[in-house]
Amino acid sequence: MPAADLFVSVVAPLRDDADIVTAFVDETMAMLKTAYLHYELLLVDDGSTDGTIAAVETLLARHDSIRLIRLSRSFGAEVAIAAGLDAAIGDFVAVMLPESDPPELVPRMVEQSRQGAGVVFGIRQDRAGEPLLLRWGAGLFYGLINRVLGLNVPRNSTHFRVLSRQAVNAVVRIKDRNRYLRTLSSYVGYANQSIVYDLKRRRAAPRRKTLRESLMLALGIIVSNSLQPLYLAVIVGMVVVAGNVLFLGYVVAVYLFKREVAEGWTTQSFVLGVMFGAVSLLCTVVAAYLGRLLGENQDRPLYFVHEEKASAVPPAAERMNIVTDPVGR
Repeated sequence: MPAADLFVSVVAPLRDDADIVTAFVDETMAMLKTAYLHYELLLVDDGSTDGTIAAVETLLARHDSIRLIRLSRSFGAEVAIAAGLDAAIGDFVAVMLPESDPPELVPRMVEQSRQGAGVVFGIRQDRAGEPLLLRWGAGLFYGLINRVLGLNVPRNSTHFRVLSRQAVNAVVRIKDRNRYLRTLSSYVGYANQSIVYDLKRRRAAPRRKTLRESLMLALGIIVSNSLQPLYLAVIVGMVVVAGNVLFLGYVVAVYLFKREVAEGWTTQSFVLGVMFGAVSLLCTVVAAYLGRLLGENQDRPLYFVHEEKASAVPPAAERMNIVTDPVGR
């Protein structure tokens, strides 16, 4: 398929990005106009409270083929990306974060996808500049989900990716409320390829998740994508039960064969601590999965759209499907 026959969509979630959205859009549109004849840029606003909307409206008057989708409130970046994927019409769809992703790599990733990769995803070169605790936590997290839980999420992978139309159609069919594009891209099963790149810093001080946000995200990913914690809790429960049975046997033997038995306050306290700890662990895991099931069974839409706007600038004549010289004129 020649490049001129491609339709490429770019999806970008926005959240209080008034300071960088103009630079991001200008760079992305310059890339699209240079590389492709047919394209669109979808900006999905996730409940911004700064001047992001005003900045985008200015851009709608300067560029063609931009669509703004405003969600009714903040649903999170993952849901904003899902809204963009739902609306994208391209043969290939690129997902980009305005703060850090370089548009110049999109044509290369699209070409890799054209050669047979359903998903081409970015891997950041390194995590330089991040706090040491965050880097350690990221390494522990990737090791846990890949080696213990059996998920396929490459270390340091990012949201930056290009999906074929087939892969997009598969991903949008998944309506999980706790979404994580990096696991969904792997779950749908199409061939994956990676590209290593350096982040493009559009902010002097990059935004970072708080420790609480990181922990909640990790917990959501684990609960949403693997049953292994539940199985591990079951195994722990069985081991504790077996140990309790042996201990009961020991108590009976002491009662039958020993004449003087100490009160055993320490032993009793230890056993109670182990038992209550195991029960607490099991209840915690079960509660997490019950909460997950309850959320899924609510069957609510992932998001609500407040309004949609499109570019006021018409596309160039060569991009319009209009007959300018009809036969027989």
